[in-house]
Amino acid sequence: MFVDNESYPGVLSERMAVARGEQPADLLLKNARLINFFTGKAAKTNIALHQGYIAAIGETYKSGNEIIDLNGAYVAPGFIDAHLHIESTLLFPPELARILIVNGTTAVINDPHEIGNVMGIKGVKMMLDASKDLPVDFFFTVPSCVPSTDMETAGGKINADQIRGKLKHPRVVGLGEMMNYPGVINAEKSVMNKLAAAHEVGKVVDGHAPGLTGNDLQAYLSAGIGTDHECLTANEALEKLKSGMKIIIRHGSASSSLGELIPLVNQTNVDSFMFGSDDREAAELLGKGHLNDLLKRAVSMGADPYLAIRIATFNPARHYRLFDRGLIAPGYTADLAVIKDLKDFEVVLVVKNGKIVSRQGRPEFSQSRFLPPGEALNSVKVKQPLTESDFKISVRSKTMPVIGVVPGQLITEKLSVKVEPGKDGSLRVDPDSGLNKIAVIERHHASGRMAVALVQGIGLKEGALASSVAHDSHNIIVVGVEESAMAVAVNKLADAGGGFIAVGGRGEIKSFLPLEIGGLMSLKTAEEVAGEMDSILKAASELGAKLPHPFLTLSFLALPVIPSLKITDRGLFDVDNFSFL
Repeated sequence: MFVDNESYPGVLSERMAVARGEQPADLLLKNARLINFFTGKAAKTNIALHQGYIAAIGETYKSGNEIIDLNGAYVAPGFIDAHLHIESTLLFPPELARILIVNGTTAVINDPHEIGNVMGIKGVKMMLDASKDLPVDFFFTVPSCVPSTDMETAGGKINADQIRGKLKHPRVVGLGEMMNYPGVINAEKSVMNKLAAAHEVGKVVDGHAPGLTGNDLQAYLSAGIGTDHECLTANEALEKLKSGMKIIIRHGSASSSLGELIPLVNQTNVDSFMFGSDDREAAELLGKGHLNDLLKRAVSMGADPYLAIRIATFNPARHYRLFDRGLIAPGYTADLAVIKDLKDFEVVLVVKNGKIVSRQGRPEFSQSRFLPPGEALNSVKVKQPLTESDFKISVRSKTMPVIGVVPGQLITEKLSVKVEPGKDGSLRVDPDSGLNKIAVIERHHASGRMAVALVQGIGLKEGALASSVAHDSHNIIVVGVEESAMAVAVNKLADAGGGFIAVGGRGEIKSFLPLEIGGLMSLKTAEEVAGEMDSILKAASELGAKLPHPFLTLSFLALPVIPSLKITDRGLFDVDNFSFL
């Protein structure tokens, strides 16, 4: 909580008066089981809250302007998501806050990397403005890799000087995930300048280093990078832990490391772990929850509930230097999640800055509204309407590389397939073979640049799926069987300003979810977005898609910093060798 220097001494005096028992608290939580990380127990007590802070704790405190008897419910600090991309929820910050707060999340560390790649530093400013004064505190890291690489075409660029400017913002806690690990290892000047910007003001630097090991890992860590959320195996995480790196255990809609990494947590190393949802869609937030769902899963896998809650609260608060939260003790900000038990983690009451903001899953606050600038609503620019001929592939050899989808993971395999040309010399793809065509079309500068290739593992039998969400540069990505359907899908997204679309084999639009804000987010409610997502997922399934989240999977097939084979608007990219095929 940020304070007014002129009024704060008076606030402090009143809080201390409550602690001395000389005046009633604003809010007294009676018969609470307070979760204590350091004893590993829950002690029954009363919690006195005053003017946004925890004033005192103890059974001797019995008076308050409002008294709530918790009847033995557990009280934890408000949950803190250590790594989130707001854009991946498909919701704008005010609507996302409404969903997160009822699940006990009172703060998030957000990296606006996605909108940065579309709008540059203006996109970061928009997200900071849109997330101000909400019932969830949105803290930010400044995107470090916009664009993430020069292997794709982004809409924006963020340089070291712009990063320096944004690092001064009171809600900016550090430099966002440094995905350009080759640039770090090779000490590229532009990368070093960005790292220096964070180090100059003493702010943290987040990492992104899947599979990095040995001397390369040591060089990466030597640059002052402190976290990683991309560990694929326990052995990888252990090597990073041994070198002092903090591990963010990811549990998102498309990828989860929870089952692999939670068994590593113990009493000795618990401070080296945090939880992050990274990319979690609106429908899952509504249906399953947020960090409360992650805690439920972690405990069901054998995690100690007190250690798990510590990972979700105290650890991210300390790492990101939010020293006023993450603990229930006198003098701390009164951000609290009241949970029914330590098994299901049902959130029954949420307190933010000392005020009740949610009861029994229902929000109790007025909803703010922020309208994005016009340029955010007109961000999809394609040179000209595409036709089916744009998606033909000329056969130049007897074999062709194929992107192999790995279910539940962001990594892909490098495959190959024997091919034969059709009568016109172009490749004919039989969907019964498990192959589909995939293409990426540049959509920021209307350059007309595009690439077409093959993918295995999506499973379409007819039609096409397309999206304006394609990490990290967010060009249009489309997968399909009929080239004509692929063209219809791309042209519709260009006309509508972005979204997700499913098109049938005869070119009919089966379902469409508009994402008008930067081609990434919707202005609609979470319930509306979830309903439209349900419709488009059903349409995708009817077209043959066999993945539970085909659009999320599709979005990561364009990310040229996660192994092994990806596609950008510039062509097929071999991430392992960092070169185009």
